[in-house]
Amino acid sequence: MKTRPSKAPALLAFVDTETTGLDPLLHDPWEIAVILRHDGQDEEHVFRIAPDLADATPEALKINRYHERTSAPDWKWDDPHIAATCLHSLLDGAVLVGSNPAFDAEMLAVLLSQYCGQPRPWHYRTVDIVTLAVGSLYGRASEWTRKDCDATWYGKVAKAVGWPWKTHDVSRHVEVEPPAADVRHTALGDARWARDLYDRVTVPDAFFAASDEQLAQMAGDALSRLHGGQS
Repeated sequence: MKTRPSKAPALLAFVDTETTGLDPLLHDPWEIAVILRHDGQDEEHVFRIAPDLADATPEALKINRYHERTSAPDWKWDDPHIAATCLHSLLDGAVLVGSNPAFDAEMLAVLLSQYCGQPRPWHYRTVDIVTLAVGSLYGRASEWTRKDCDATWYGKVAKAVGWPWKTHDVSRHVEVEPPAADVRHTALGDARWARDLYDRVTVPDAFFAASDEQLAQMAGDALSRLHGGQS
């Protein structure tokens, strides 16, 4: 009996796009960030593709500071064909992770369709970090309810995250500070935030995951700092 070779685990691609509006058929992604995680290492990639501003939404350009940022002396546009080809290669088989990554996926698919035969090379299931974080909070509510015999924990979570869920409030409730004003609505700044929020929910704290030897080292380092570096 033959067995199929096991596939390597899908790469994680933390993505964000800055666009000229919300309609993928009318508007263009002009800045795209991908943080590709491979074997525990993160590689950052940023692409800048000059958009068609004919149908651009003024509010979108204001929010992402299009004119301010693209007029900077060091701003450079990438060749769109080279950028799209590179994006296609990076995202091939990857799981897209972000804040409403379905939106980014649609924007990228329209872009890639102009240059690549397969405009959706990524895994079919995307991961929304806000949904993930809210799920973790309701998971905590379940634990607290069982512990305290108090079902009001669910209502407390609902009140804390609002409805529709308020992205930055959700982030703060899992102890991840949203991007600062100077990097908010930049593709790389938002992709880094998506990565940090994902890790906060899915990666155990180093203290709990550490071996006895690592815990001893942590304790030693903490004592050393406490005494001003003296051993």
